Amino acid sequence: MNGRDDATGTPPPGRWRLGLGTAVALFVFARLRGELGAYVAMHRWLADHGVDEAVRQLDHALWIVAGAVLAARLAYGRGGVLRGLGLTRGIGRAAVFALAAGAPMLLQAAIGADGVHWNTAIAHGVLLAPLVEELFFRAVLVAIPVRCGSLPFWPVAIVAGVLFGSMHVPWNATFGAGHLGVLAATTAGGIWYGWLLRCFDWQLWPTILLHAVMNGAWAVFAAADDAAGGVWPNIGRGLTIAVGTVLALRQRRRQRAG
Repeated sequence: MNGRDDATGTPPPGRWRLGLGTAVALFVFARLRGELGAYVAMHRWLADHGVDEAVRQLDHALWIVAGAVLAARLAYGRGGVLRGLGLTRGIGRAAVFALAAGAPMLLQAAIGADGVHWNTAIAHGVLLAPLVEELFFRAVLVAIPVRCGSLPFWPVAIVAGVLFGSMHVPWNATFGAGHLGVLAATTAGGIWYGWLLRCFDWQLWPTILLHAVMNGAWAVFAAADDAAGGVWPNIGRGLTIAVGTVLALRQRRRQRAG
């Protein structure tokens, strides 16, 4: 039984493509909205009236989340949005998984830290970004084509992973050799998160929470300057990936046995 049947029982054929296109269009708009004169003028007006920049920038996340919700509504039908996005169950088990898998990375980062860091940007990266990115890059770009369109998992996951990685580097004159490591690390991470999503029966909480734990270890303890990282941070990350992979394989075997 595919994911559409799990969500609603009567999926609307073919509408997943429209949903996917809607989510992608809103994502592109969110990324490029700063080029629109009216949008810039609105932000200047809000800034002049004392609205903090962190609050003004929340619309970026809102546009992407709205796209994911609309995509799920079109792909899975009425009543299937939360189930289609993988948000209806398993949050407790997901938290245990995220803490167990993330423990090596957290421990390594804490041992090597010169202190604990927290500000608005870090809060965004730890609390908001994992939710928004997992909704779009995994629940929409991976789950909908595979579950609703019956496309093969690995090509879809790889394309989504490459897109995920490409969002973490600047595609302009500032792009340098150092960004290649960031691109490689985030692309591989995106593919791995997609695989985790499938292992956990398309439930999104495990990837959201593990993503948050890994971002937290990196940012709160200032483990590295960018996503590529140094030797010791990557040892911690590698151990977290190993533990997460083992736990996910056990979960997948349990599902097959059941």
